[in-house]
Amino acid sequence: MSDCPNKEKNLKNCTCTYEPCSRKGVCCECIAYHRRNGGRPACLK
Repeated sequence: MSDCPNKEKNLKNCTCTYEPCSRKGVCCECIAYHRRNGGRPACLK
């Protein structure tokens, strides 16, 4: 997981309810993960 300078700021607006997610707050990795798996993250629903 890469270091994200905006992680704390992103977490304030993150609508993800999956607590053990390691990508929470790292939007670029979250979106890439969901795209690879044919899904959409909670923030885009």
